[in-house]
Amino acid sequence: MRGLNHLVTDPESAVLKVLSGRRKVSIGISGFGSSGYPKIIPKTIAELYDEGRLSTRIALLTGASAYQVDQILGERNLVERRYPYQYSPVMRELINSGEVEFYDFHLGEWPQYLRSGFLSSKIGSLDLAVIEAVYVDEKGIVPSMSVGAVDAFVSEAREVIVEVNPDIPEELIGVHDIYSPGVPPNREPIPVRDVSDRIGKDRLSVPEGKIAAIVESHGHDRGGDVGEPGPVERRIADNLLGFLEREIDEGRVPERMLPIESGVGTVQDAVMSALAEAGIRGLRAWTEVAQDSFYKMMAAGEMEYISATSLMLSPKGREFFFSNLRDFRERTVLRPQSVTNDWEVIRRLGVIAMNTAVEVDIYGFVNSTHIMGTHVINGIGGSGDFARAAYMSIFITPSTRKDGRISCIVPMVSHVDHIDHDVDVVVTEQGVCDLRGKSPRERAREIIENCAHPDYRDQLLEYFERAIREVGGHMPVLHREALSWHMRYRERGDMRAG
Repeated sequence: MRGLNHLVTDPESAVLKVLSGRRKVSIGISGFGSSGYPKIIPKTIAELYDEGRLSTRIALLTGASAYQVDQILGERNLVERRYPYQYSPVMRELINSGEVEFYDFHLGEWPQYLRSGFLSSKIGSLDLAVIEAVYVDEKGIVPSMSVGAVDAFVSEAREVIVEVNPDIPEELIGVHDIYSPGVPPNREPIPVRDVSDRIGKDRLSVPEGKIAAIVESHGHDRGGDVGEPGPVERRIADNLLGFLEREIDEGRVPERMLPIESGVGTVQDAVMSALAEAGIRGLRAWTEVAQDSFYKMMAAGEMEYISATSLMLSPKGREFFFSNLRDFRERTVLRPQSVTNDWEVIRRLGVIAMNTAVEVDIYGFVNSTHIMGTHVINGIGGSGDFARAAYMSIFITPSTRKDGRISCIVPMVSHVDHIDHDVDVVVTEQGVCDLRGKSPRERAREIIENCAHPDYRDQLLEYFERAIREVGGHMPVLHREALSWHMRYRERGDMRAG
């Protein structure tokens, strides 16, 4: 903290200095994938509220999820607006009950959206940025385990509080590559031509006088322990691996695999493990979040380089990462989400994108955010950024959920996040459907035959054939029946007919 010692204070003083007497405030915090979020300032805000010394209502902005912050502030109903992604049972319930206004948005566009003033009618200007850091001095802030949207928050906020966390090794300095592409008409092309390219600085620049306080915090991120994959997840992974191997054999994917993007979860972890077990070497990741499996593969010589905006590691994975940090840091870069999720860069690098669906319909439309079309789960995240721009866009889902009572292959999705034009491949434990170059009617038959569970195949085929007979058209739909499966589940708790 060279040159900034006069700003060092305790958390209570820092919060009261900025928020005392404020009835409403907008706060942008670090954190992406429940990694790199501030540990002490949100807790202090909650404690001061409990003591009656704060009555602030908050518009809370993050890069993506910040689980513990959402839980702490949500339990006290301190948040009135939330942007643009969350992963908290408490916050989810508040959003779905209408108590918190939630705006879901593509994460790659989010920093520019904020910088362009598009939120000014709802939150005014950004009052405060709270950033977890490894180190801070007069040259800038070195973020911790994620970057996300911190560059935009620091740029736009009136004041900044920095949480320096000594539990995170300073050897992390040098991993970050902070580059902000700017806002039209002054936005510049992002000069990334390879996953390993570094184009920015190792820290966030902060205008003189903007840092209001520096506090010390302790503790580690909640982590990303996704659990062991079960038989369904392993079959999905095997099916996807078989498909990718055929693509390589037939020359549509080069032998040196194109960079991969993988969403978060048990299925994706199983996919990464399957790639490792298959002996596919020279892998590179251009992704949002790096999980444990990425560094297991790196240690085994199967992963060459990782570019991400967040390290979402389990406690065991974090210990492994820190114990090998000198090696891993040379092959890891953490960038702002405005770079990792940029469509131009994703397209240029030829990223193969693999993301999870809640449900897929017979024409290839994907719902990735809402249960039964009404209740948000987390948000669209970066899946839309990658699906639209990827060399190949793959969506993964089990064929059923809830012990077979819900089919994940349906006549029509109850909420559309990804249109059919952005979906190339669908994979379930039943099989793979390659949708490229196929008409809607061809897609429907292949999705039903290859991806639907046998318990639902006849139902889907009967619906599709009646739609052809009774309505016809390029994309036959029986509008009175298209969502009847969802209605049946709401009424009876089972999508199956009979």
